[in-house]
Amino acid sequence: MNLEINKIEQINFEMAGGCNLKCPMCPQSKGREEDFLKKLPLSLFQKVVDEGIEYGLKYVNLSGSGEPLISKDLEEAISYAHSKDLITMIYTNGALLSGKRFEKLCQAGLSICKVSCMGWDRESYHKWMSADNFEKVRKNLKTCLSILKTNKYKTYLQVNHLVHDYKNLEFEKSMYIKNWIEYLGIEGEIWMEHNWAGLYSDTKVPRQEIFANRNVRSCGRPLANVVEIRAGGEGDHYGAVVPCPNVLGQDSKAIMGHVDEMPLMDVLNGEKMKELRRVHLTNEFEKIDYCNNCDQILDVEESLVWTNVEGRKYEESRISNINYVNSINNWKD
Repeated sequence: MNLEINKIEQINFEMAGGCNLKCPMCPQSKGREEDFLKKLPLSLFQKVVDEGIEYGLKYVNLSGSGEPLISKDLEEAISYAHSKDLITMIYTNGALLSGKRFEKLCQAGLSICKVSCMGWDRESYHKWMSADNFEKVRKNLKTCLSILKTNKYKTYLQVNHLVHDYKNLEFEKSMYIKNWIEYLGIEGEIWMEHNWAGLYSDTKVPRQEIFANRNVRSCGRPLANVVEIRAGGEGDHYGAVVPCPNVLGQDSKAIMGHVDEMPLMDVLNGEKMKELRRVHLTNEFEKIDYCNNCDQILDVEESLVWTNVEGRKYEESRISNINYVNSINNWKD
């Protein structure tokens, strides 16, 4: 079986491994591995973008699992990708998204800005985002929306939310819609909370227990033409390639290689990556603990609780709409 790829459509870059918040449902709150708290050098970002373009790169997500707005190189990186006619996106908690910063991002050519807003009122937001920023972020977003209305920027702005208590799903959903979607007049998504490749399997998220009867299948990420690159890496390295964003908190287990010491395609077609693809094609997830314990291998379509984003579907990338799960069809003989 040929387990190599020859095309790259999307790269998810982590511009900064740290975060300005410590949200309790995120592994950042426990203290991330020190090697992965670095910031990605702009020169390395540019090198990998250029390599990706040779293999068909179209989409660049500058988010990863850290907070992108703490990167001083963010606008320059966006501008570089934009100059190459690439579609760009950031995913931010919005605390640093002032009108001035948002306009700089728009001017740099940012295509999509998605803002994570966990908590439907001031109290729940403070709990789930670890900061009393409910009104601040709503004000930031109103300012950003007014900038989009009065200028000719083409940046698309959207909010994202998580249901933390599945038993109160309808209540949380209705409050998110009322206090964010309708209040701002904005598009958004509401998802069920997930377990970060098993880190919260026993304590935080009981999805694997609630949906134990569901079909087990590959999440599709190792089989798609999508690359996940961390800002940091092992030891003195930067740019560790990992299988997916869900290994946050245990990145060191999942390093496929580093783009600061070898070409990107050599990492993607290395033995570690090929073995990961084989596991996902044969459903032998027990051989890799961060896959075996991850709730993303369960087919739970209703984990996308609600959205008013046209065309948004479960199983698809946030930026490119690449269907991860269906990527397995590209590997069938």
